[in-house]
Amino acid sequence: MSKEALEIQGDVTYRDYVLTADVNVGDVIPIGTGHIGIAGVTALLGETISIAVSGLWEIAAATADVIALGDQLYFDPTARNLTIVATSMITAGTAFGTKPAATAGSVYVSLNW
Repeated sequence: MSKEALEIQGDVTYRDYVLTADVNVGDVIPIGTGHIGIAGVTALLGETISIAVSGLWEIAAATADVIALGDQLYFDPTARNLTIVATSMITAGTAFGTKPAATAGSVYVSLNW
């Protein structure tokens, strides 16, 4: 997966967002500490773009985590992946897939749900 996030399916809601950093298409964008969005285009700091704030997406997950269907997931802005650890992380959404421990990979997440 070359992008941080890959759209899987579902109705996607877009909202305008003024970028606080440069982004590439598919990048996960933290929105404060309570939500994430997905960049639909490559753009520069200060530009306004439409970002996806809902839908089902595939995003890389922390290798150490065991993720079960229905788990609350958080985005780690340093590691740039999803985790089940809430401390100092950004709420991402609900897991719609599973991932065993000690396995590199990704998981489906319903954004901000």
